[in-house]
Amino acid sequence: MKQQTSNIEAEKVEKKGEWKLFVFLTVFLFPIIATVSVFGYGFVIWMSHILFGLPTH
Repeated sequence: MKQQTSNIEAEKVEKKGEWKLFVFLTVFLFPIIATVSVFGYGFVIWMSHILFGLPTH
């Protein structure tokens, strides 16, 4: 009986950790990655214009 109670408590702790990870990913990590990637792409375009000039027809 003690083993079953231990398993239930372990599942509760695991689910709590999964929710914390989900909130961290959706609220912090993914927006930061998206912002950095957009800024990085803009920086690459800006530097290419400085080094090679504006695109011509």
